[in-house]
Amino acid sequence: MSSSVEPKSLEELEAMHTGSLMNRRKALLKCEESFALSDQVAQQSTGAIKFKNTPEWQRAYSDLKHVLSQRENVPNKQERKAIRQAAAKSRK
Repeated sequence: MSSSVEPKSLEELEAMHTGSLMNRRKALLKCEESFALSDQVAQQSTGAIKFKNTPEWQRAYSDLKHVLSQRENVPNKQERKAIRQAAAKSRK
């Protein structure tokens, strides 16, 4: 299942909500490896990022990782469960 992602500037990424950034990460990871391995007949130049082996994809992914690295960690479901259990044990 391939995906295409619109390029965004670093400033646009910094203005996005963390959940939106994570959705963008998912979309970037769904992009196909390369045009040669793709089942697409002809490459359309829409300006969208479609393949991982392009400099645009690598730039988009590194910018995304940079912005996410500056965000506060939001605990996932397992981490929240561990925190709740530890708090419950300390109350007993």
